[in-house]
Amino acid sequence: MSTALDRLIERYVNEVSPLHAEYVSEWQSPIYVNVIDDDVVEWQPVKQQPPLDFSPLEAALELTFHEHVKSFYGRWFSGDLAVSVTHNDEQHGVSLLQAQGPEDAERLLQNITGHILMKRKLKQPETVFIGLVDEVDDLLLSIDNATGAIGLEWIGKPQHEVLYAELDDFLAACTPVNLAK
Repeated sequence: MSTALDRLIERYVNEVSPLHAEYVSEWQSPIYVNVIDDDVVEWQPVKQQPPLDFSPLEAALELTFHEHVKSFYGRWFSGDLAVSVTHNDEQHGVSLLQAQGPEDAERLLQNITGHILMKRKLKQPETVFIGLVDEVDDLLLSIDNATGAIGLEWIGKPQHEVLYAELDDFLAACTPVNLAK
């Protein structure tokens, strides 16, 4: 998985310029290169050293996260990645969520906790969100924690469409989108 994510990050850096992300002045993010204004920063991806540790959250939730989840969120600090992906002749614009740095990673883990607890309360299969679909509000791209399948789900609903069985295949199908153009 990490190789597929590495290739996507490399393609993204090569095809999208400039790399801009939301600037959070309270964070000491390693990706921040140049502050553009109060809201925007130029960024570059940085490998996490050490990788994001899911074990405390796994212990608290009595859950083991699928390897796809851990490698997707535990490899890079990065701005969110705007990509398009085609499945069954239907193209989706997606913002793949990434942690900008350690503070953002902690916020991400808190949001994942809330998502898992919501899934349990609704008696739905546990998923972890990895992106937002651009063209529709409340439509998430998620990883099924039991199978690792990448699919679409409405907030508060189970995954209703599997796009790819494997994260590697999904990431290979993603095309970087330059939103600045």
